[in-house]
Amino acid sequence: MPASTKRKERVPGSKSEAPSGRRGGGDGPDLISLLPDDLLSSILSLLPIKDSARTSVLSTRWRHLWTTASLHLDSDHLHRNKRPSASWTPRHQEAWRARAIDQILSVHCGPIPTSHLSGYFLDNPTNVDTWLEILTRKGIRDLSFFCHYERRFVEDAEEQQCFYRLPSSLLTCNSLITLKLTNCQLPELPRSVPAFVNLRNLFMQFTALCDGTFHDLLSYCRSLQHVALIHCTGLRSLHVRSRSLDSLVLKCSSPDYTDSVEELIIEDAPNFRCLMLRENALEYLQVEILNAPKMELFGFVCMDIKRLKMGGTCFEPNRTVSSLSTRMHSLKTLAISVIFDDDSEAEVVYDLLKCFPCLETLDVRIVFLDDPHDGDSGYWERQGSLDCLDCHLESVTMKGFEGQSTDLGFAKFIIAKARVLKEMTLLCASTNWRREWVENIQQQLCLEKSASPAVEVVLMKDQYRIDEFSTWNLVINDWICESHMLLDQLSLEVIATCRLVCSLLAQRGRGMWGL
Repeated sequence: MPASTKRKERVPGSKSEAPSGRRGGGDGPDLISLLPDDLLSSILSLLPIKDSARTSVLSTRWRHLWTTASLHLDSDHLHRNKRPSASWTPRHQEAWRARAIDQILSVHCGPIPTSHLSGYFLDNPTNVDTWLEILTRKGIRDLSFFCHYERRFVEDAEEQQCFYRLPSSLLTCNSLITLKLTNCQLPELPRSVPAFVNLRNLFMQFTALCDGTFHDLLSYCRSLQHVALIHCTGLRSLHVRSRSLDSLVLKCSSPDYTDSVEELIIEDAPNFRCLMLRENALEYLQVEILNAPKMELFGFVCMDIKRLKMGGTCFEPNRTVSSLSTRMHSLKTLAISVIFDDDSEAEVVYDLLKCFPCLETLDVRIVFLDDPHDGDSGYWERQGSLDCLDCHLESVTMKGFEGQSTDLGFAKFIIAKARVLKEMTLLCASTNWRREWVENIQQQLCLEKSASPAVEVVLMKDQYRIDEFSTWNLVINDWICESHMLLDQLSLEVIATCRLVCSLLAQRGRGMWGL
C-alpha cells in the first residue's frame, strides 16, 4: 500500500518538535540576548535604521539598545514625504532638515563614524558648529560637509564669495580619517596643539585656504596620504614637503580667476606616487619636481607648457630640450593633451617620452585647432625608437582620434616601434564613424609591420566628449571611496547573517520584521 503523502501536523510541545536553538520555534531560552551590549550594538549597526529601531519592542533591555549602535548620518536622506501645505518651499524643507539633524544628534547615544551633511542650514551657522563639535565627540572617522552659498556665512568682501568657517575643535579630532569639504574655510592650524593627527584623506572643493595653511597641513598632519584641491581660492605657490603624501589632485583655473595657482613644487616627497592636474593646467601653472623617487603617475601634461622642470630637465616655451640629464624611471602611467597639427607640440611629445624610459601606459587626448592647418605628416616617420617603446610600453589610448595625417602618423609610429605593446585603443568621433572610414584606417595602420606580434588595435566610437579619461576619474575616486567600499563589502558578506541573528533575538520577536 503506497505511503500517504498527507503531512502530519505537529502538536506544540510534542517530543518530535525541534529543540530551541536549532529552529525558530519553541519556548527555549533567549540565548542571543545573553550576548554583551557591545556585540549586540555592533550587529545592530549593520542593519538599516528602521530594522534596528524595531528591536526596541523585544524587551525592556532592548528598548534603548539600538540608540547605542553606530549611526551613519546622511542629510540627503532626510526629507518629508508629504508637504504640509501648498506654500511649502525648498527653504522650508531645508529648515526642517536642520531641525531633524539637531534632534538626531541630541538623542543618539552611540558613535557616528560616518556623516554626510549637505544643505543651506538656514537657521544659523552656529548650529553647524554644534553639529561638528558633537560629531567630534562621537568619534567621526569619515566626514563630508557640503555647504551651499549663504550670505549670512563668512563673506570675503574682496572676492564676493561666501564660505563656512570650520570650528577649531574639528582640527583636534583624533578619530578623523577622511574629510571632504565644499564651500568652507579652514581655520589657521594651531602651532601648540597637534591638528588632524590621523587624517589620511583630504578633499577640498571651492574651499578657501592660503599657502601657509596648505604647508602647515602637510607639515603637521603626519598621516596625510591623499589630497585633492578642486578650484580652491587663496592658493598661489604650493610647496610639497611631506614624507607621508601619496597623491595630489589639483584642478585650478587660469590667472583671470580667483582659484588660479601660479606654481607647484614637489620639494621633498619620498613616498609620493600620483600627480593629477587639470588638462590644460600646465599652460599657466609652473611645475617643478625635485624629489619624488616613487612617482609613477603623472597627467594631464599639455604640450603648451609654461614651465615643467624635472630635476635637471626643463621644458619651457620656445626652448629646445637639448639635454635630458634627469629621467624618471619610476613613472609608469602618463596622460598628455596634444595638438598634433602643431609641429612644436609634436616635438615636445617626443622629448617628453624620452624622460620616462619605464613608461607602461600612455593616455593621449588629441586636440584640434579651430582653424586647422596641415602639420608635418612625415615627422613621426623620421623619429627613432625610445627606451620606453623598446621594453615597457604596453597600453596606449588615443581619445579624439580623427585619422588625419598627424594623429594617424603618431599611431603608426607607436605600432611600428613598441615591441611589447599589447593594446592600442582609438576613440573616434562619432561624426567620422562610417564603415568605409574604419576600413581605411585599419588598412593605413599597417598592422602587418607592427613591432609587437601580440598587439591588438581597437577602434571605438566616442559618443561622450568628456575632458578627462574615465581611468583618471577612477584613480581620483579610489582613495575617496576606499572606506565606503570596504564597509559595503563587509555589509554584503554579513548583512544576511545579521538579519537572521536579529530575527532570532527573542521568540516573541519573530515576525516583527514585516511590520
